[in-house]
Amino acid sequence: MEEKKITINRREIEQRYGMIGDGKKILFVNGVPMGLSTLSRRLALQYSDLVPIDAGELADGTYWLRIYDNERRMVMVVEFDREYAFTGERGADIMDWLGDDYFRIHWRAFCPAGGEEWLGADASRGKGGR
Repeated sequence: MEEKKITINRREIEQRYGMIGDGKKILFVNGVPMGLSTLSRRLALQYSDLVPIDAGELADGTYWLRIYDNERRMVMVVEFDREYAFTGERGADIMDWLGDDYFRIHWRAFCPAGGEEWLGADASRGKGGR
């Protein structure tokens, strides 16, 4: 079996924030629980081409939100503090995860996973996988 190469950008994202989708769906910021959509809205990242995937807290007390940016076809992670001010950003091309499957996916107007399934699910196929 041939081992797939992992790009530096993807490796940095996975080392700092974990595997894609392994983060939290509800994040407590200043003790207030927020779902991913609410958090996206609070950070002014609520656009039809931005799909929240997961979120988390870093050891230094700052937070992060991972999103899929359909316009740029990138997985992006933004870091922010308790006042919701951005403190950093990282991104990697979606091809870093999908490889050649990228060309076989029937892309919809947003992330094929919708933030709830693994990025790479073929959204053109129904629930039955036909």
